[in-house]
Amino acid sequence: MYERLLVEKRGDLMRVRFNNPQMHNALDGQMLEEMVKLCGELDRDEQTRFVVFTGEGTSFMAGVDLSSDVMSVDNDPASARLRQRMGQDLIRHLRDLEQITVAAVNGACIGAGLAVAIACDLRVAADDSTWSLPNTSLGYFFSWACTPLLVSLVGPAHAKDLILMRRKLTPAEAFEMNLVNMSVSAATLTMVVDEMIERMRSGGPLAMRMAKKLVNASAPTWFGDVSIAEPELIERLYATGEPAEGSSAFLQKRAPNWNLQER
Repeated sequence: MYERLLVEKRGDLMRVRFNNPQMHNALDGQMLEEMVKLCGELDRDEQTRFVVFTGEGTSFMAGVDLSSDVMSVDNDPASARLRQRMGQDLIRHLRDLEQITVAAVNGACIGAGLAVAIACDLRVAADDSTWSLPNTSLGYFFSWACTPLLVSLVGPAHAKDLILMRRKLTPAEAFEMNLVNMSVSAATLTMVVDEMIERMRSGGPLAMRMAKKLVNASAPTWFGDVSIAEPELIERLYATGEPAEGSSAFLQKRAPNWNLQER
């Protein structure tokens, strides 16, 4: 059923592992489509109460696979706009799932990985995890309507630090910034998450579901005008050539040439 996701369901718990380990689970077009499909199936799943997302191998999700069509087809601006809408659908869907979602973050949590993690209800960071948003160095901004969600978690100053400075955060820094709920040793990550699930399992199913929705409803609005404007902004950005240059420079292991008029 899935290739880029390893899905295991046992009772009321579903475990989902991102499965592109040779690329440190970088998100490609197929994984994006499979995640959107999985969210749709969870909407109809009345037995699953908890979903844990983690990465196969040594990384959670190391951004997007720039050699794939996840952001655009051949750097075509119109396709970039449509892919942007699919990314927005994924993040909105993850946030609004009726199940309680936990990101068990192992290794690299970069770009799209950080977007997926902050769309989950809870985030547990292994002590070997790293958190960063290198998007602007690749000619992108932090999109998929995630910037307001990030700001609601860490505040404007920390959000600008992450996005503009592109620092790699340690788990301790991510915890201090309110980006994660707790940091634990990599060896105990699964055990700690299982203990969290067991503790939450003792709550009334309806009460837990309603409590999550009430918290979401009480949070600052983050999926409004931004989601409407972002696809057009992405199309405009692709028209400048910056994402194409940023991706090419990354894949060729060279510094990007932002003076595109000279190219």
